[in-house]
Order: sequence, then structure tokens, then C-alpha cells
Amino acid sequence: MILLRDHCVNCHNPDKSKGDLDLTESKTARIGGSEGPAFIDGNPDESRLVQLIKPGSDPHMPPKKQLSDEDINTLSRWILAGAPWITSELAIKNRIAKASELGDLPDDYRPVFALMLSPDDQQLAAGCGNQVIVNNFSGKISTITKLSGHRDAVQSIAWSPDGKLLATGGFRKVNLWKTANWLLVGEINELPGRVTALTFSLDGRSLISASNASGQKGKISIWNSENLDKRLEWSAHDGTIYDITLSPDGEKLATGGEDKLIRLWDLVDGKQLKQIEAHSAPVMSLAFKPDGTAIASGAADQELKIWDIKTREQKNLVIGHPGNIASIVWPANNAELITASDDGALRLCSESSKSPLKTWAKAADLIYSLDVTTDAKRFFGGSEKGQVYEWDRNGKIIRTLVFK
Repeated sequence: MILLRDHCVNCHNPDKSKGDLDLTESKTARIGGSEGPAFIDGNPDESRLVQLIKPGSDPHMPPKKQLSDEDINTLSRWILAGAPWITSELAIKNRIAKASELGDLPDDYRPVFALMLSPDDQQLAAGCGNQVIVNNFSGKISTITKLSGHRDAVQSIAWSPDGKLLATGGFRKVNLWKTANWLLVGEINELPGRVTALTFSLDGRSLISASNASGQKGKISIWNSENLDKRLEWSAHDGTIYDITLSPDGEKLATGGEDKLIRLWDLVDGKQLKQIEAHSAPVMSLAFKPDGTAIASGAADQELKIWDIKTREQKNLVIGHPGNIASIVWPANNAELITASDDGALRLCSESSKSPLKTWAKAADLIYSLDVTTDAKRFFGGSEKGQVYEWDRNGKIIRTLVFK
């Protein structure tokens, strides 16, 4: 997927579909262009995408560059594995590449890449396109406010531990909102690219962001929550950082990225504490076990893995997800985890089982983001088409919020 993003999407996207080929979405790539499908799932040798990037092919792609043998083999393995798709990574590539031309998003482009419940579970903030919509759950569900200020899709959201601040991240920017009156009280501008993840420190004094420009190293930055002065910054991964999460004691930060690695960092000085060679594809999601002894990782290789924090050993591998594992929550200090995947379903998994224990009701489209109430009885998932679904503890969808 990263190779498609960096070498193909600039010419094969909705605005510039050379050969009538759009490679930004799974459906359009599989339909293909004027010469047929770009690839055939499970059959790289017969896929035009692979045929045209090999040395000596005529025509040859990319037109002005020869991909390395390693890159060709990577694409071949991806197709052989069924071409698991990371829609969010490709769908906005063209807009990011042309940042100076950003304008209003199309009305129908309203993915919920990020959502988060307030610490008291009474409010839900969800990015919907380039807006953040905050809903009240203390009584009858109602919209409290709609926050604007991002030029492209909102990628990340974080509440401060006391609920007094809400941070929202988009393209090159973080906005900080005071929740008492929803006034914008701070901005971080000119970040290198998308702000893919945000979290506050446990004491609320620091805001932690992950961001990178396309093709550049992913950076972790730590900001003073009061005045947004930068306290610390370091390069954490080769490429995009897809998720970050604090250890339960608040002393360590775990990051997962495009380079297929999990890394743990000391929040005091930014020094790397541990590295786990975790997956065969980008690490999309992370969740600590509440007691801090283990961490779960989900990836574009469709695998959920559980790791021992102390030894870095793999404790378990859960297979059976049909696509990317976009988000994970580990709500209680038992063996149960909940995952969100490409088919719109949540899955109940176990720290020791080899496959999901139960597949919950499916939403109508892809689920990108996931959060859970403190009592682990309600689950909220943000979808590609701008809806938020609510599941109960039995796996039934009990409510669908449609944002307009």
C-alpha cells in the first residue's frame, strides 16, 4: 500500500486517472482502467500492476523510475495475500500532495477517522470530514457543537484526563479547544503532514502528537498543554505512525507504524526503550492491557498479536480477521479485547484464543475508529461514510448516529 501511495496514486486518482485507472480505492482498483483490472487477487504473475513495473516492460510504470526488486516482490506478496486495503492511506493522498490547493471537502467525503468519549463518558467527539462534532450522551442524545478549523479530514482526537480540553489533529495542524465554552484556545501550525494520532499525558500537562510528511520519518512531538510550546521531538518510525498509546502507568509511549514495528519510548527524554518486530505489514492499531503487562497490535496483515511487555515475546496470534485491524480496545483487566476491521464488524477476541470468539453485528461500511465506555458496556465505531455506530456488550448495534 505504501508503494502504491508513493509511486502510483499521483497519476491514478479521481482527479487524474491516467488510463482511466483510480488506485485510491479498493473497488476502483479492482475494476481497473481501460486495459482491465490493475491486479488479480492471489495471482501477482497475471496482474498488470506487477507486469508493468518489471524491467523491460513496455509500457513501463512508473514512467520515469524503475522500482527495486524488493519493491516488486513486496507488491507481489501483497497481491498474493489478497491485496488487503488501507483505504484511509490512499483516499486522501492526492489532497495531501496538493496542500496549497486545499479547499472545501466534497459534501460526501465525511469519514470518521477518529472519535473519543470524554473521560466521564457523557460526551462523544467525532471527526466527520474536516469538522469535529460533539454529542451529549448524559440524557437525550443531542449535538453540543460543531468545531471547524481543519482544512482536510480530521485524523486524530484526544480529551485531556480532566475533560477540560479537547485536541483535534488534521493536516499540518492541531487545534486545542476549551470544552467549557468550546473556544479555540491554541493552535499548532505547520506540522510536517497529517497528525495521525494524539494523546494527553496522564497528568494532562503534555499533549503528544504523531505526524509526518509523505515519504518522511514519522515524528513524535510533546507539547506543553498550557501554552503549546514544544518540549521534545524525535523521529520514531520510517514512514507513517498509525497509532500511539500510553502505558497504564503513564511513563511509556507505545507507537506502531508503517515500518511494521512497535516501539516503546520513555516520555521523559524520548529515548527508545524497546522495539518489537511485530508484523509483516504496517501496524495500524495498539492497545495496552490495563495492568500494563501486555500490548495488543493489529496490522494490515489481518493479524492480531499479543506481546509480553517485559520480554517482548509474542504471547498469542489471533487470525481470522477479513482485512486491516483498524482499531483495538482492551477495556478490562481480563483476557478480552475488541477489534474493528474492514468488513464493518467488531470482533470479540481473547488473549489466548487463536481466532475471534465472536463476530458482532456488522455496520454498513468500513469502521476506522473505536472507543468504549469506562464500564465496557457500550462501544462506538466511526465509519467511512460519516456515521457512528453504537454496539452493546452483546454485540448488537443499538444506535446509529448520522452526522450532517
